[in-house]
Amino acid sequence: MKKMLLSAAAVMVLAAAPALAATPDFKSVDTDGNGSVSYEEMIVVMPDASQDAFKSADADQNGELSQEEYDAATKG
Repeated sequence: MKKMLLSAAAVMVLAAAPALAATPDFKSVDTDGNGSVSYEEMIVVMPDASQDAFKSADADQNGELSQEEYDAATKG
């Protein structure tokens, strides 16, 4: 079930992203270096990403994307 949710989230985030090749790596999105990506950090590099897509990618629902969640959402 978790894999299905992550796959659905990946589709939603990727649909909002301009192109997969243009998707920056996790470390460049995590501008404050705290080991997770906030919605505010994400929209800087993916301005079309919706808050709903971000919440869907946030598998543990802690309000931020871990590297694993970010990679699953952006790499498929």
